[in-house]
Amino acid sequence: FPLFLQVTCNCFTISNGEMQDVGVGLYPSMSLLNHSCDPNCVIVFEGYQLLLHSVREIQIGEELTVSYIESLMPTSERQKQLMRQYCFECDCLLCQNQEKDAEKLAGEEHAWKEVKDAVNEVRYPKSKE
Repeated sequence: FPLFLQVTCNCFTISNGEMQDVGVGLYPSMSLLNHSCDPNCVIVFEGYQLLLHSVREIQIGEELTVSYIESLMPTSERQKQLMRQYCFECDCLLCQNQEKDAEKLAGEEHAWKEVKDAVNEVRYPKSKE
């Protein structure tokens, strides 16, 4: 069971060219990357090869980070998902300063939640039908 949990927390979802999930892989060196809701790197797959690309200029000595989750969610939603899936609370700058949450929720909040629920229904069907 401990081994299963370690693999679950450290594996990467492998996506094809159409961004469809096709499997999971364990890439030990990439598993060392920590999470940030405002990451400086992203992971890209070319076939089954995992590549790390920077998304902004990285300062000398700055830690390389990736986002373990969808960063466009409001802080409270990101924190819930990180705790549920990875058992930690993020304290990155984006989480410490929640000013951008208002921008993400601009408009009607019920519309955002409606879209999120619809995506989750497609992602996690209730039956095989």
